[in-house]
Amino acid sequence: MNTNELRVWAEMHNIEKETIDGFWYYIKSFEEEEGEPFFEGNIDKDKLELTLNGVGLFIDAWSKDSYFQFGFDYVISYLPVIYKGQNLGTYKMFFKLDGEIFDDTFSPF
Repeated sequence: MNTNELRVWAEMHNIEKETIDGFWYYIKSFEEEEGEPFFEGNIDKDKLELTLNGVGLFIDAWSKDSYFQFGFDYVISYLPVIYKGQNLGTYKMFFKLDGEIFDDTFSPF
């Protein structure tokens, strides 16, 4: 398998920029809707380290009995959120193969 094709796809669709921008939008939306900070404690968001960690291609519904299915193959980008050397969690953005964003999530540690 040639993973360079996935790298070219990710670069062509600006996956790194889309993921980082999506993370900030996710945080802003949460704080506006909930009226409280996204992170607990005294976190200076300007000091968060955000570096795209990986991009993965997923074959959806390998088995027709799969528990959860989107109905199409997709790509996920992984963005660890680091503050003062501590991993606060991972933001994930989901893309269709044409580059369209269709979901995102944050998993705290």
